Amino acid sequence: MKKNMIYIIMILLLALVIVYFIFKDNIAFLNKDKASTKVESTQILQEKIVQTPEVKDKALENFYKNIHITGLAKDGIAPIEDPKYISISEADLFLEDWDRVFVYEAKEGTFIYPQRILVWHEIVNEYIDNESISITYCPLTASTIGYTGDSGLHSDNTYGTSGNLLNSNLVMYDRKTLSNIPQILGTGVDSELEGVTLNTRPVHWAVWSDVISVFTDAKVLSTETGFIRNYNLDPYGSYLPYDKKSYYISGPPSFSLMNDNDGTFQDKKIVVGVKHLSDYVAVDPLKVKDEMVINFPIGSIKAAAFYDNKLNAVRVFNSNINGTNLVFINEDSQIVDQNNTVWQSNGVSENNESLTPLTYFDVLWFAWHAYYPDTEVIK
Repeated sequence: MKKNMIYIIMILLLALVIVYFIFKDNIAFLNKDKASTKVESTQILQEKIVQTPEVKDKALENFYKNIHITGLAKDGIAPIEDPKYISISEADLFLEDWDRVFVYEAKEGTFIYPQRILVWHEIVNEYIDNESISITYCPLTASTIGYTGDSGLHSDNTYGTSGNLLNSNLVMYDRKTLSNIPQILGTGVDSELEGVTLNTRPVHWAVWSDVISVFTDAKVLSTETGFIRNYNLDPYGSYLPYDKKSYYISGPPSFSLMNDNDGTFQDKKIVVGVKHLSDYVAVDPLKVKDEMVINFPIGSIKAAAFYDNKLNAVRVFNSNINGTNLVFINEDSQIVDQNNTVWQSNGVSENNESLTPLTYFDVLWFAWHAYYPDTEVIK
């Protein structure tokens, strides 16, 4: 019996050797083909700028010179296209108090997107308040931005993951035009959307323990995404309070940058990046927390950053309302303007007036500076 087993094993091994030698050339050819395809893709992207001498925008030139080709196909990191939601009480069964989540406040309600889910998908395409909205998250730069589907050229756009990076940052693509859009830049760098800046909606970082006390009726993204992923595992580390070795806290950027850190902050310091037209400001959220409200100029307008103590988040607004630039102060732990009107941290006054949010989002300093080296800094 033992001899028969030995003969069978020897025959199987011999068969494997024969199969290998028969197909090894084909296997080598396939691997070579994959490698050459990746090289060709890289060359096309990097050489396109050489073939196009009249560059409309520096962003396009910088994009093709500095893009990092990961080898992933479009939507290789699969966006969530048909999100399903559960209640706060249901989500509390799998989320811990320290879990990071992203909060999107809409007219029809509040939507919560756990970081542990989005780290695997990076984009959720949704339709809320009668408009297409994409919640985008780049794990390598900690930037979470809501982009609408109205680009000015097309409506109801959705966005996908291109598989490539710029400044370690997710490069999205527009599904209707195939235009590349670096997430932090928020502006198309080629094709139909070249030079077109997308409209944004605020998305706030928070921790689960704060969210469940503020938004009791919120809808929470379910783990039933249609994909098989381990949502208890973060491929980049974790946001555990005691995990000091996490990518999110320590270590250099994963890939090369267009502009290296100037030393203003440590690489992984979280700042609030604020944009208005072609002007940029980086605000230290700890300063806003200490002072509750900060007034600052950005380009031709006046802005104000409010600290939301309940959500532990910074909100940034245009200070102009009805033609008047308001100046805000912290008076007995209340936000008050020069007319003694009291304002909530969400930008709504006691008279039910509302400030207009600017484009702003939390982001790691190295990534913000890589895109905007001439940024103003408030710290």
